[in-house]
Amino acid sequence: MGYKLIAADLDHTLLRDDGTVSEFTKKTIARCMDAGVGFTFATGRMYCSAQPIAEMLGIQLPLITYQGALLKDTAGNVLYALHLPQEVAGEIEEILRDSKLHYNIYSDGELYFSTFGQRFLDYARHIGVKPLAVPSALGELPVTQFGVFAEPEAISLLQQSIEKRFAGSVHTIVTGGHFLEICHPLAQKSYGLARLADHLGIDAEEIVAIGDNNNDLDMLRYAGLGVAVGNAVSAAKQAAQRLTASNDEDGVARLIEELVL
Repeated sequence: MGYKLIAADLDHTLLRDDGTVSEFTKKTIARCMDAGVGFTFATGRMYCSAQPIAEMLGIQLPLITYQGALLKDTAGNVLYALHLPQEVAGEIEEILRDSKLHYNIYSDGELYFSTFGQRFLDYARHIGVKPLAVPSALGELPVTQFGVFAEPEAISLLQQSIEKRFAGSVHTIVTGGHFLEICHPLAQKSYGLARLADHLGIDAEEIVAIGDNNNDLDMLRYAGLGVAVGNAVSAAKQAAQRLTASNDEDGVARLIEELVL
């Protein structure tokens, strides 16, 4: 099959555990693009967090960010953006405020924290974004998504409660057992890939998607070839059609060598 686009998740997929990209992977991605096969990200990260990595790699295609809620090119042009309905966002924020759990609000290029413990500051440092304090009222603030950090039991109960109350109005996903993301019902990586495919004039069968976690399952199933890295969770490996090496073993680059080069 002649693949025309490769879309990779970032954390624990393209990026090594220390957050870096090896020189081998950089050169392999450059060779991939030189060979006429597009390369981009499909990540849960904010656009402003993913864009510097794209610039470092010389990526020209639009980036799928915020779990598919935002498709934006590297020049800053927005192809589409999905925000939670204002009324729904306000109700969810009240629930989260009352829960006493730590939560983040993602609003376009801004990140808001409800508390500023070291664990959360480390997260902000990891993604390269300076957090602000959650405002006393959302007002007209456009909410791209909420993120909640807590122990797995509390996260599971909150997810069930949110899905029951806002059925059909939100999409939720849990990664790592302790991080719940709440966003627009269409905000999934597969939606972003479909919109990008339309933009490029290609079919799903011509796309390779690479991921490692629960938020990658839908795109692994959508793409013509879904690939899980060696360190992926079991659900991702089951959803994928094939496996590659782990993120620390340059799994994305090794796959590109096999498929493209």
